[in-house]
Amino acid sequence: MKRAAHFVMIGVALLGLVPARAAHAQDASFGCKVLLCAAASSPSWSGIPYCVPVMHDLFRRLAHGGGWPTCPEGHASDLGYEPYLPCPAGMTPAENGSDGNGGLTRSANGNLCVDFTKPRQTCFGGHDGCTTEYPTTSRARRDDPYFVDISTANGAQRFYFSLQGY
Repeated sequence: MKRAAHFVMIGVALLGLVPARAAHAQDASFGCKVLLCAAASSPSWSGIPYCVPVMHDLFRRLAHGGGWPTCPEGHASDLGYEPYLPCPAGMTPAENGSDGNGGLTRSANGNLCVDFTKPRQTCFGGHDGCTTEYPTTSRARRDDPYFVDISTANGAQRFYFSLQGY
C-alpha cells in the first residue's frame, strides 16, 4: 500500500508540471509515462492496463538499441541496476577476486556477503603456507533489480522495478 502511495505521489508531481489546461497521463512524454509505470507497485505496471503498452514499447526500444528515456519534469536519475539485496548488518558486499582479502574483492554489486572483521587463518607446513579466510554467504537476488532515484521535496526516493516483459 505504501508503494501505491508513492506511485500516486509521482503522478501528482508530474501532472502538476503540465500547463494549466486539463492534464492527463496520456499527455505526458514517453519518458514520463515510463517513469510513472516503472515506479508503480501494488499492482506493478503489468496490472495497470494503461502501462502495459507503454512498457512493451519501452522493451521494444531497448531491444533495438534504444536508451532509457528521460523525463526532466520527474527529476529522476538515470536508470540504475542493483541485482542483489543488501548484505546483513556487519557484512560487506564482495565477489571473488584478488585484493589480499582471502581472494575476495569488495564490490557494491558483488554476489557475496563477507564479514571482514572475523578472519580465520589456516597454516599448512609452516608460516609460508598460511591462508586467510572470511565468513561468507551468498547474496539474495532482487526481484526488481532496476531503479530510478526521484528527487522530491523530502529528498531522493529510490524506486525499484523489473524490466521483464510479462
